Formats: sequence, structure tokens, C-alpha cells
Amino acid sequence: EDWGAVGSYPLGVFIADQRRYYAAGTLEAGRVAELEALGMVWSVQASAWETGLAVAQAYADTHGHFLPPATAVWGGDGFPIGVWAKNQRAAARKTRENAARRANGETGLSYAGELSQERMEALDAIDPGWAPQGWDVAWQRCYRLLLAHTRAGGTLPTAAGQLIVQGE
Repeated sequence: EDWGAVGSYPLGVFIADQRRYYAAGTLEAGRVAELEALGMVWSVQASAWETGLAVAQAYADTHGHFLPPATAVWGGDGFPIGVWAKNQRAAARKTRENAARRANGETGLSYAGELSQERMEALDAIDPGWAPQGWDVAWQRCYRLLLAHTRAGGTLPTAAGQLIVQGE
């Protein structure tokens, strides 16, 4: 059913207003409760982060690492976990680079696009090697797969192409 504007007031504007009042702390507690009972998402960005984090945990639980290739999708909804992980790694890299620049006395750097310490710690808890520094993610993924293979009693191949694990 097309909801359109109800009483000449578009639903999207109403939702945006409620989010703004909530963020400002001026939305009455009763209204907050009513909206939350309907499944209100107060922050689309925070909700997307929580979804990505949950899928990251599920991916790592299955694969033994959180180093998906950029093309990886995961879960029943086909969540693009590879792209999400790539974006988080880019944000972590920017965070580290800007922290070094700030430590060297540079001022006026924007925090936009950086990953918060809390979010980095959440990803570190899933897999401490999720954002390798100094080498390629593909190398790290292959190393982790090889490590898991040998720990499980597997042997090293003697020629290229003899062993394929998770597509590597």
C-alpha cells in the first residue's frame, strides 16, 4: 500500500523529526517507548554498523578468520561482508595515519571517515588480524588458512594448485 502523505504530512518527514527530537533529548519518554515498540531505528548508521558487526562475527565463526575477499557475501540476506570489511579496513588505516599525523603535531585534521576506538576493539575481538598493517589482506588470509590447515594436521603442498582452502 502506498502511504504517501498522511494528513498532508509525509511519513519520512515525521520519522526524521522524531529522530532529531530524540537526539536532542526532547522527545517524551512515552513517545520513545511507543516508537521503539514499533521497531524504530534511531540511527541508521549505528544500525548498519551493528548489522555488519553481527555478520562479521558469523563469518569469522564459520571461516576461522575475518579476512573476507571484497567479493564475499554472507548470510541469508546476502550481506556484502567483503565490501563492508574493506570499508572498515580503509577507515582503520585512515585512523592510524591521522593519529600519526596528529602525533607529529599536525592540526586541523578531520575525524570524518575514521573508525572509533570502540569499533576497532569490537573488530579486534572478532579477529585481531582483521586489518593487517604492512602487508596485503590476501596474504594475511592465505597465511591464516595455511595456519589452520597445518594445525588441523594437514601438510604443506609440494606444488602450486595442490591445495585449495576457501577458494585460496
